[in-house]
Amino acid sequence: MERLEYLFDIKILCFFILLIPFNRIIAQSAQDSILAAQYLRKAESLLAEKKLDRSVIYFKKALDVELKIYGQNHERTIIYYDRIGLIYKNLGQHEIALDYFKTFLNLSIKRYGRYHFYAGSGFLNIGVTYKNLFRYDLALENYQKSLMTYEYLRKKDMTAFIYDNIGEVFTKNGENTKAIEYYNKSIKIGTKLFGENYIKNAKSYQNIGILYNDKKEYEKSLSYYQKSIKIHINAYGENNLTVAQLYSDIGDIYRNKEEYDLALDYYQNSLKSYTSVLDKNDPKIVNLNLQIASIYIRKKKYDEALKYYETGLSTFQRTLGENHLRTSDFYYNIAKVYDRKKDFNKAISFYDKAVIANRKINHTSIGRGLFDPSEYYDLKLLLTVLHGKAKTLQSKYIENEDLGDLCISLKIYEEVDILIDYIRKSYQNYQDKIIFASSAREVYGDAIEAQFLFHKEVQEQQTIEKIIYYIEKSKANALKDLINESKTKEFAGLSKELLELEKSQRINRAFYQSRIIEERSKSTVNNSRVQEYENKLSRLKKTEDSLTTIIKNNYPKYHKLKYKNTIVLVDDIQKMLKDKSSLLEFFVSDQTIYAFIITKNRIEVKELKIPKLNEKIQEFRLAITDKNTITYKTIAHQLYQDLIAPLKDFFTGSELVIVPDGALWHLNFDLLLTRKDNTNNPKELSYLLKEYIVSYANSANLLVGSDEKSAFDFTQMQKECLAFSFSNNIDQQNSNTISLSALTEYENDLPGTRKEIKSIAKIIDGNYFYGLEAVEKNFKKNVSEYNILHLALHGEVDNERPENSKLFFTQSNDSIEDDLLHSHELFALNIPAELTVLSACNTGTGKIAKGEGIMSLGTAFQYAGAKSLLLSSWDVSDQTTPDLMKYFYTNLKEGMSKGEALQQAKLQYLNRANINRIHPFYWGGFYLIGDTTPIKFNNYYAWYWSIIGVSILAIFALIFLWYKKRKST
Repeated sequence: MERLEYLFDIKILCFFILLIPFNRIIAQSAQDSILAAQYLRKAESLLAEKKLDRSVIYFKKALDVELKIYGQNHERTIIYYDRIGLIYKNLGQHEIALDYFKTFLNLSIKRYGRYHFYAGSGFLNIGVTYKNLFRYDLALENYQKSLMTYEYLRKKDMTAFIYDNIGEVFTKNGENTKAIEYYNKSIKIGTKLFGENYIKNAKSYQNIGILYNDKKEYEKSLSYYQKSIKIHINAYGENNLTVAQLYSDIGDIYRNKEEYDLALDYYQNSLKSYTSVLDKNDPKIVNLNLQIASIYIRKKKYDEALKYYETGLSTFQRTLGENHLRTSDFYYNIAKVYDRKKDFNKAISFYDKAVIANRKINHTSIGRGLFDPSEYYDLKLLLTVLHGKAKTLQSKYIENEDLGDLCISLKIYEEVDILIDYIRKSYQNYQDKIIFASSAREVYGDAIEAQFLFHKEVQEQQTIEKIIYYIEKSKANALKDLINESKTKEFAGLSKELLELEKSQRINRAFYQSRIIEERSKSTVNNSRVQEYENKLSRLKKTEDSLTTIIKNNYPKYHKLKYKNTIVLVDDIQKMLKDKSSLLEFFVSDQTIYAFIITKNRIEVKELKIPKLNEKIQEFRLAITDKNTITYKTIAHQLYQDLIAPLKDFFTGSELVIVPDGALWHLNFDLLLTRKDNTNNPKELSYLLKEYIVSYANSANLLVGSDEKSAFDFTQMQKECLAFSFSNNIDQQNSNTISLSALTEYENDLPGTRKEIKSIAKIIDGNYFYGLEAVEKNFKKNVSEYNILHLALHGEVDNERPENSKLFFTQSNDSIEDDLLHSHELFALNIPAELTVLSACNTGTGKIAKGEGIMSLGTAFQYAGAKSLLLSSWDVSDQTTPDLMKYFYTNLKEGMSKGEALQQAKLQYLNRANINRIHPFYWGGFYLIGDTTPIKFNNYYAWYWSIIGVSILAIFALIFLWYKKRKST
């Protein structure tokens, strides 16, 4: 019994011994919970006071304590990661925010599953953060995942919110049509759930209004802005910041519409709303002075404009100091007013102040010494200011005839040229590149004008060469920048990892540059943060330089396409030209057309004044497509007198290579008429075609580049022509792949495109894909093996996103290819063809983008390696194209150059065709762009009969030897 009592006492003792640390744990846990609650209250209090940087410290302390109590996978701790991430996002520290959001997402999925509200929130916040980091591809990817979650949970309000965010990403990518589509989806759901006055719809209406304003569809833009402002006033009244901003935006639209009084009314309404809630020195109020002043400038009330500019400037000088980005903008605008008033010296002094206020180190060397764009904060503002100063010096020279002013202007344009190259590299999406190309082209236009003035003074060849240099720079196609990493992952063997690194470096640079500008524009600048961004930019620059070197050494084709910015010299162009050929290059500005004629031994430049050029070209094309011979004769001769007659004496020989510009891309020069013809018979008209072999080039730079020796050895190419046709009326049962020679025996009735290919089958050999075999997969598989590509396919040009223009192949069930060959896919292909014929409808048409030329389907084929292209300017006729192609290929086979082969084919058709089909509409739409040299054909038939002949002779020889041997034995 004592033994049992003893044992019992031991057990009790052990229990209490064990209970001591447990009680301590409970006590410690209670203390930790109290401490966590204290940290949390402090964090919430600081957050309410908008002291985010201090608030996040206490949130993190609370998290550390809670992690000790509950662990990482507890519902209490998971939510901390989201809250901390949101604070870092609002602090602009997006990389740190991203880490917290990713942790929140992973823990949420682990605890609650993929289709929980927290998972949707995690994907959404990650998407927003990527958007803020300019990673729009990753933002879209995460928005789509968030959308799937909320659709599964049937959270319609969140679905609408994400549609709006997706619309914003498409806007950033320049895909405005898609953006409007998603904004409207958001509005539709919001209206259904909450009615017409749902406040979140107001933002979507505003976003659509902005897009239509950018597209210059002002009435549509106004209608959406009015819907937005109506909702906001209904919810909050007129005196709030959003309504003030909307009034300001509507004022901008009326300014663009040149309805200046209405614009002023809305600016005044905006000012009234702002002043009701903001201090009078707030930047939003001060900047309204810029907008109001811009109206007075347009009304040519310069003194009134100056009053508003000076009011705004004095406020910023008082609150921000003399040298601040915001004062730089006012200095620039004041300079513009003095330029208009022809007070050039004052204008120049304010331009200099604008440059100094934008410079990282206060030191002025405008127009002198070495120029380094990295020494400035806002490069776009710098470009605007330097361009303005150069133009003012130009105007001052014209006024006073002091050559020194013009020389300084020319020096500034050289610096601006460096700056344009620097800025161009920073743009991510296509729309931004096109907008910048348009701005850059205006700058180059003024540089050309200044250089032309200088040429008149000194009459030196060197000045002409400089003009040509600027013309070529104005045509530095942004289309070649459309080698989008997500679409060309296998380009030239470039690894996915290297492409991603290259892309992230570029995006990070743009991000830190924008953060610096944003920080420098604040009323109180955080210099330590600016320095932090500067250091990161410096490290990125070193990494980018190393990466570029690696790409240059290991992937030269990709590097040449994406990075090479060398402009050819006139000497290079002259070496490329034949003795009997002339290069005619145009540059079209708002007031003047500059024409440059380069021959083997001569360079000339002429200034042409042609009023209403665009209207004349539209009339010319309409007269052809409407088959209106009378109108065509008049306008075709008038355009010849405007464009060719003043230059003709400088041409050498019979070959004319034309580099068009602007609306001239829509002009078929060979159809201009050299005389006032009395006859209405199209056969007898005086086409320029009868005097010259006319071909085209995108730029002299590309033309000389195409003349360089190809890396592909054409002598090894054994196949002549790869042909594809597409028709909705194909006999699917007879679909196949056949040789072109076999097609000559095909007796069935053929659709127009197949008749076209049959017409060339007797001339050249190769393979023909039609029907079910005319699919994208077969094209990509075979395209690199042929000397000639002949694609009788339908095409579609996307003017908003030219890289999405496409050719239609026969639809199949292929899970990889969609049988739509987009322009962007061509960048990833190797197309070493001597000639690519795109005889589809309108393959050579497209939007004219300033600084880009014509955005046609054909341009992408050139960048893929095709040396020359045969394109169509309008819908080609199935009835006449087969004959034209037959003549063209016959002439090629006989050894003519591509240009001459096309010229003679048109003339042959004209002389032999039915009288009802000899109008230029039927045969004049095709044009040749690129290299014009003859094509070397393999004479298969001569080789075939030679083999047969040799074989027969060998057989006879063997018989003779056998007979002789037998006779001797």
